[in-house]
Amino acid sequence: MPLTPDPESQPPQTVPASEGMSRRQKAFLGIGTVLFLGVLLVFAVRHVMAEVNFGEVIAYLEALPLSKVIKAIGLTALAFWLLTLYDLSALIYLKKKVPYRTTAFAAACGYAISNNVGWAVISGAGVRLRAYGTAGLSPGDVAKVVVFSTTTFTLGLTFTGAVGMIVGPHPVSVLLKIPELAVQAAGALMLLGLLAICVITAVTHKPVKIWRWSIQLPSWGGVVSQITIASAELVVTAAILWMLLPVDVQVPFVSFVALFCAALIVAIFSHVPGGLGVFESIILLGMADHDAASSILGALLAYRFIYYVLPLAVAGLSIAIWEIRHHTGRFGRAADRLRGRGE
Repeated sequence: MPLTPDPESQPPQTVPASEGMSRRQKAFLGIGTVLFLGVLLVFAVRHVMAEVNFGEVIAYLEALPLSKVIKAIGLTALAFWLLTLYDLSALIYLKKKVPYRTTAFAAACGYAISNNVGWAVISGAGVRLRAYGTAGLSPGDVAKVVVFSTTTFTLGLTFTGAVGMIVGPHPVSVLLKIPELAVQAAGALMLLGLLAICVITAVTHKPVKIWRWSIQLPSWGGVVSQITIASAELVVTAAILWMLLPVDVQVPFVSFVALFCAALIVAIFSHVPGGLGVFESIILLGMADHDAASSILGALLAYRFIYYVLPLAVAGLSIAIWEIRHHTGRFGRAADRLRGRGE
């Protein structure tokens, strides 16, 4: 959502070192938290990994039907098309006219990179700056697109995870070792939070002031649109992995979506590039009662390649072609100008 400095706000007062945490202390706290979570995750997943037979993992990958792989690739293409709608809705809200071809290129390549590298706000911004810059957008406009898209993802993740937790709480209950009723209650609270956001956007038409920033909220219809787009993208992405799971692992799709969203949340907060290892561990822990760790890990590896590695390779090739064409066109125009002067 667009952020603009509030001209009436006062500069922030300096907080004495004794009254607040220094940047170094905050950095150490952040690193310590990540390490602590990592240690907990290692101990939690150790008993699951003990059941993994890597020979069976390879065998599962070799036996994976080609039809499943093709369907997974098709769903990946659909998921990335839905990701382009994140940026498209942001540009519509910002009232910026950008050709869809440019939007699709910037969004798809940006997400392919950020999915693998992590830190989506930063890692995907480089491609957007280059592509949207050619369309006349300023760095500030690009930053607003990234913030809006990140907000869209957060809203969709909250809604999709909440619905999954209410309808199919079992995998999350297994993961967290808490009663299913508690999982459903948490999901209901998440939905109430989203409802509150929709109500606020419906009754608030003036910019909301937060510290030094003035935030122009979208309409409630815009928020519903954000939730719909992101939820559809998350459901399609979850379907890729769900379809790759072994046939003998019977888990309702709605329940799996809840576990999938929980794994995404933990992977994001771990700050591990692409959530590599963290995402897989959460899925394995949530499906520990299926006694098929080797096959599930094989499906996770196939998913990692199809949804992460393959789009990254396509994005790299697309960026290279775009840069070559961009520079070739610029050099051609410069040559034409020089010839014109010579005549």
